[in-house]
Amino acid sequence: MAGFLSFLFGLRVQQPGEFRRLSRIRRGIYRTVAQLDAQVVRSDEPIPFAELDRGAFAPIRHGDAFGGVHACAWLRLTGVVPADADGAIVMLGVRGEGLVHDAEGGLVDATSTVFQQGDLPHAGGRYRPVGDPLAAGTPVELYADVAYNGFILYEVGRGVFHGAHLAVRDDTVFGLYYDYLTLVVLAGATEDPPLAMGLHAALDAAWRRFRAGDAAGARAELAEPLARHAASDFLFSAVGHGHLDMAWLWPLRETRRKAARTYTRAVNTIERRPGYVYGTSQPQQLAWVKEAQPALFARIRDAAAAGRLELQGSFWVEPDTNLPTGEALVRQAVVGRRFLQQEFGLTDEQLRLCWLPDTFGYSGNLPQILRGAGMDRFLTIKLAWNATNVFPHRTFTWRGIDGSSVLVHMPPEGDYNSRAAADNLLTALKQYPERALGTALLVYGSGDGGGGPGEIHLELLEREIGSDGQGIRGLPRVEFSTARAFFERLEAHEAIDELHSHTGELYLETHQGTYTTQAAIKRHNRTVERMLHEVEALSVIAERDTRPELEPIWRQVLLHQFHDILPGSSIERVNREARETYVRLEGELGSLTDGMLGELSNSDVPTAVNLTSFPRDEHVRVDGVWHRAAVPAYAATRMESSPGPFGLTALPDSIANGLVELRFDAHGVITSLTDAAGAQHAGGGLNRLVVHRDPYRWPFDAWDIDPRYTERRPRQLRLAHAATRLDGPTVVREQRLTGPGVEVEQRIVLEAGSELVRFETRVDWRASHRMLRAEFRPSRWADEVACEIQFGHIRRPTTERDSVEKAQFEVVAHKWVAVEDERGGFALLNDAKYGHRAKDGLLSLNLLRAPTFPDRTADRGVHEFGYAVLPFAPGCLDDVVREGYRLNNPLGIARGVEFDSIVTSSDPGVVIETVKRAESGEGIVVRLYESLGRATTTTLGTRIPHTRATLVDLIERPQGEADLGALELGPFEIVTLLLESASVE
Repeated sequence: MAGFLSFLFGLRVQQPGEFRRLSRIRRGIYRTVAQLDAQVVRSDEPIPFAELDRGAFAPIRHGDAFGGVHACAWLRLTGVVPADADGAIVMLGVRGEGLVHDAEGGLVDATSTVFQQGDLPHAGGRYRPVGDPLAAGTPVELYADVAYNGFILYEVGRGVFHGAHLAVRDDTVFGLYYDYLTLVVLAGATEDPPLAMGLHAALDAAWRRFRAGDAAGARAELAEPLARHAASDFLFSAVGHGHLDMAWLWPLRETRRKAARTYTRAVNTIERRPGYVYGTSQPQQLAWVKEAQPALFARIRDAAAAGRLELQGSFWVEPDTNLPTGEALVRQAVVGRRFLQQEFGLTDEQLRLCWLPDTFGYSGNLPQILRGAGMDRFLTIKLAWNATNVFPHRTFTWRGIDGSSVLVHMPPEGDYNSRAAADNLLTALKQYPERALGTALLVYGSGDGGGGPGEIHLELLEREIGSDGQGIRGLPRVEFSTARAFFERLEAHEAIDELHSHTGELYLETHQGTYTTQAAIKRHNRTVERMLHEVEALSVIAERDTRPELEPIWRQVLLHQFHDILPGSSIERVNREARETYVRLEGELGSLTDGMLGELSNSDVPTAVNLTSFPRDEHVRVDGVWHRAAVPAYAATRMESSPGPFGLTALPDSIANGLVELRFDAHGVITSLTDAAGAQHAGGGLNRLVVHRDPYRWPFDAWDIDPRYTERRPRQLRLAHAATRLDGPTVVREQRLTGPGVEVEQRIVLEAGSELVRFETRVDWRASHRMLRAEFRPSRWADEVACEIQFGHIRRPTTERDSVEKAQFEVVAHKWVAVEDERGGFALLNDAKYGHRAKDGLLSLNLLRAPTFPDRTADRGVHEFGYAVLPFAPGCLDDVVREGYRLNNPLGIARGVEFDSIVTSSDPGVVIETVKRAESGEGIVVRLYESLGRATTTTLGTRIPHTRATLVDLIERPQGEADLGALELGPFEIVTLLLESASVE
């Protein structure tokens, strides 16, 4: 997006005269010496090189299309270097991108004319040089695997073959072109009038010499301003980068190909340009390259070993951090780190950086997760995208909800795709509040769709660095560097302890629609996270090692938590394939669960399996018959029959279970919710289903919600039918509500013995640019709302006293949000939703959206999900935590499976989140956390035999001995235990 905007207001528009001069110089760089013959094989999906039918190639002419969006093609280019053209180079023109092979299939180069940095014209125009210069008489036979992935943000246009030829480069004119480009951008960006005047005079003199046919003299006119040393003591550390989204406007299969193109260009550049450093951050892409391009992977290994290719961060992909569970974020680090250690031999010191430049906000417990996974350095740029308030810092200490801290640097330009020109450097310096530190990071290269630094980036940077490393007058100094070296220099600065400290989440003031868009993907994700938890716990109970089966499943789940898949901001094909993948994974996990339950079974008696930290006492229906299940934590027991009576009441406009009574109005809204003490919890109505306008937000329709949507009155759904009935230990009100483009069928359920009010919901959603929300105005309210996040909760303001509070008009939460005053509290829970509004007495759950870009089918169709409300007594937030787990983790139903609790916590506020086999060895890992935000001591009871209990960090490195009889936890602290030599009795 940054490249698009800079194109609109770039050199062509701002300095048209200079653009014309550069275009004239550019025409003298390459002299065509021979055309290459070209043939094509087109296909809808990629064809591996080894499977190419050499007889299927057909001629293709200059200007012909090779395919539409996401179509594939192979180009075969043949010819001979003329005898008088020693040093000629292949020039390939493709609207799109490609990976070029030699006749045997070896990788030669990668080429791209994908629009990224169009404001600075490339020396080759629409052509890109491919490979190394060739000797006279050399035969040419190249195969280019080409693709077209749309224009900018849109699935429009076609891939075009512009031609291929052999050309000889005039190195003097080539050098002049980039000398001129470097200085003309500086002249237009500097705020130093005498410097600008001197630069323009030199540029005018160079132009006159060039027009007279003296290119060498023209370069001489520019040599002096290029040789003037920078007066600045400020230093930018420049690391090349090719941010490659795992999927976005292209499918996952295309990302595999993009990764090969990006890494080919990276290692070629490393081998050709001394000092250049390239950084990469997502091990999943490296794993794909290892599988498909082993020779390229070997070159990557060599470059990493030489310190020229930096492996940044240890997450498997760059995930969203709002939506995944805490356990999933831990596994991002575990899986990514293990790959980097096994394949590249990285040390703990080399794995201290978390690289998440583009994720849509950062969880308030992420610092603790990063620290526990060995990462205490964090990079992003995303808060520079804030829509309302300028985030006041670029280098600062970030403290999480438990007090853990990491050092954060946000490259001050606010871009991970910098083109590294003079205006970029000066802009970055100008908007860097901590510039007194004397250093910042410059992350440059074409990205989002991969590619990384190209010729234009590197030619400009080499001039800005200077032959002696002293830079150019008017610019800060620049050096090639790793991010690790930059952070080391930053940490060594004398002012490091005086940095600003930010506590809590890093809330992004945009993209709040990603909490809701693509509801089916989000529901599948939560289901798979739960199923993985259950399979891992059962594998301990059944004494079965499922790690080989689970590793590829975890990798797939982590991949789909990438920040453009799980948030719902990708094209239709990505979303469709994600749903299909989730269905397959659910089937595989279901088979593993059924197999282990079968192994544990010893009779045909119905039993209930509870794989949560909380004892359960509830009613379940098995084969049409109601049973009562009273099951301790992490245990399985026989169920009893549920004969009743249950003390339930079903009237036309009210239902009750002795603990809670609900009354409904003519629109199906709950106008009264009273508890057993008679206290009223319904203020201005509960469960009002409304449809808001959700207008198109260019260009981020799937991402963004209009913050002013509440200024327009929503349409309340019309009650078309209602009935109440008793169903065993439950009383149910069934409602059908309708509106334009939407029909909702809802079962409002009260269960005997429970204060939880469940809303089992089915929606047929056919709307466009609308938003379906369930709104609640409880009688309990406060200035803060507690919102569950990973391994704890965070409190956010419900007021709008300033622009920061107003900007948080939509917030993310996992299983629940709750407000509480001195009389008690009110919680809103869910089993598959994340987007909430908690302002001015209103709790609103975002159920569905209907954007049209980049997926015009987004969320249309039938959805099933549940949510609930819970009135609770003062100070009883632990009830909310428990009910959140109960709603999201239904009891498993088995036959003849019985076992006592394998692990328990004496403090109900300490949640045992995970029981699993250790990542290596035969030990068992138990992970727990303090959920209420207060220091405590708990006893961990376990039936898992062990000879030693060890405290370990999140990546299971030993930290010391553990006393299970008195485990001390700080507020929201995560504790991980390794029980060694363990097996279930």
